[in-house]
Amino acid sequence: MRTYRFSHATGAGLGIVLVAGLMTATGCGPTAKARLWADAATTDGSFALQKHQSAYDGEPVMFELECVPGMADYVVFGTDKEETVVNIARVEGRYRWMHVFHCGPQAKTYEVHATPFLIRGKCDWVYDKNADKWYYYPGMSDRPDVPTDSEQRMRITCYRVEIHLKFTARSGPPNRMEFSLLKADGTSKAIPRRLPGSDKPGYLLLGPDAAGACEVSYTPAYDEVSRAGQTGVELILEHADGSTQRLRQAAETP
Repeated sequence: MRTYRFSHATGAGLGIVLVAGLMTATGCGPTAKARLWADAATTDGSFALQKHQSAYDGEPVMFELECVPGMADYVVFGTDKEETVVNIARVEGRYRWMHVFHCGPQAKTYEVHATPFLIRGKCDWVYDKNADKWYYYPGMSDRPDVPTDSEQRMRITCYRVEIHLKFTARSGPPNRMEFSLLKADGTSKAIPRRLPGSDKPGYLLLGPDAAGACEVSYTPAYDEVSRAGQTGVELILEHADGSTQRLRQAAETP
């Protein structure tokens, strides 16, 4: 006899339910191994089984639970505070769910879980079209749906980077600045300057102060950095005295 845990949403909020697994002899117990994949660990976005992956703030991550065909009627995917049901396989035995992760200046680690189920009567989950959510709502007289494998888990650490480049102005504020980000796949993006008081995205220039000290700061969006490895940062300056300067930096974007 095995016990399975999964969190579920109800009209009153989140809760925990314990589902008693049936013995294998009944033909309804866990019989096969499911595997949870995600596409956040690789530069090209291919799936990996790595149990701890990183995602940039705002980045959509695709998860896939791989099952033996016929092993599941649906899969419950979720994080610490949210769950949903996927009842249509992308291809036979492969169920996918996309989730967007967010964090503040400090990185935040989420636990993602996925469990395959077989329906034994009426599905224990119902979909609310107006709320666009699934709710755990088993029938009082129905036999409970059966998990066909243990809950598969993966940790996603959500992070973001803040770029700071310091330099000393020569004879006054720079005449021209070019700021760009270079991804690991070779693509680059020029970032415009954000003027004081503007809400348009772009880098900020602080300074020069009395000593000529300046700083360029920028927080990239998820589609401006590499999916794995490092992201290159380059600042080209044309100073007020006519001289030029090139500053380069590598930002860790795992």
